[in-house]
Amino acid sequence: MIAVIADDFTGAAEIAGLGLRYGLKVEIESFVYTDSDADLLIIATDTRSLNEEEAYNEVLSITKQLKKVNCNWIYKKTDSVFRGHIYKELKAMLEGHDYTKSLLVPANPSLGRKIKDSIYYIDNQYLHETNFSEDPDFVLITSDVVKLIRPEEGKPVSVVKPDQAISNRGITIGEADTENDLKKWASKINNEILPAGGAGFFAALLEAQGYVENQLTAVNDYDFGENLLFVCGSAFSKGKAVFVNGTDCESKIFPLPDEVFYNMPSKQSSFENWKANIINAFEKSDYAIVEIDQPVVRDKKFSKRLRVEMARLVDDVMKKVKINELLIDGGATVYSIAEKTGINKFFPVQELAPGVVRMKIENRDDLFVTIKPGSYPWPDKLLDLPCKKN
Repeated sequence: MIAVIADDFTGAAEIAGLGLRYGLKVEIESFVYTDSDADLLIIATDTRSLNEEEAYNEVLSITKQLKKVNCNWIYKKTDSVFRGHIYKELKAMLEGHDYTKSLLVPANPSLGRKIKDSIYYIDNQYLHETNFSEDPDFVLITSDVVKLIRPEEGKPVSVVKPDQAISNRGITIGEADTENDLKKWASKINNEILPAGGAGFFAALLEAQGYVENQLTAVNDYDFGENLLFVCGSAFSKGKAVFVNGTDCESKIFPLPDEVFYNMPSKQSSFENWKANIINAFEKSDYAIVEIDQPVVRDKKFSKRLRVEMARLVDDVMKKVKINELLIDGGATVYSIAEKTGINKFFPVQELAPGVVRMKIENRDDLFVTIKPGSYPWPDKLLDLPCKKN
């Protein structure tokens, strides 16, 4: 078994999609269940929404639990653009397992995300000058990869090129400019080194162990259920702009009310009206689109409150309407919804596009959940579904 600890749900789904593509039996859990028979077991956490010490403690606990599972190797999935508590979580895994050092390769050259001379670039632009600098939870003010992981004082972090050696102890960040660089790093991993980073590095590790990539499954190769609920919860989601492929779609879009967004005294009555309108929409149609259509607020408590409100909405709607397809963008939003609705186990069945994964739910044959990172696009054919369903 291969085990992965991801710092958010969309990162977990991205790895799950790769597992499917490489022929593995995949399972995503929000807790460690020691009886899993998966080839690839992914633990989806929400540590990116926690503070550093909370994230450290949670990852340390999960790592110790995974030592009791028969894992061939463990991977730490981190955000490819350095959001989250990367240093603290790697430290927790090094202290909770038998590894002496870690190799972190977050770059993903196939998406234009590269590390050269200790600097992170996206499509040849400095990371901190891209729209990722607008993340409400992790403000990026530098593109220096050592500064981005925020190491503890006196704890050096090395940055090395693919033809250089990994440091004997601690954390090494591997530069990567091409797909071949990822393969070079993958060839250097042994049982003393904790591999960590993005999806590209994980794919290179699978190939280094002899796994063969299969083609993606086309969206139209699966029959989607009758009632679809789209939830656009990410700060990077384009919201309704990506869905309005036909005039009918606009009437099925339900933005978060201003009263709820700004936590005004009238928020509860506005919330109830919002919910009622969505429920009523399913009496005439078989889909609805929920979105946050307000400006990004750089405040973790503010963001968390919005995710809680969105999760409460989805839970309430699903108690009144039989939703067959729940499609969500934004890892923290997915985690909040899963927590609120009591969903703990996901069984990925289809990778619709890189990072976009459709999953069955434990003990629910009538519900599929499809999730993606907020910064990734929905597949065009999936976006066409709402406007064709009438």
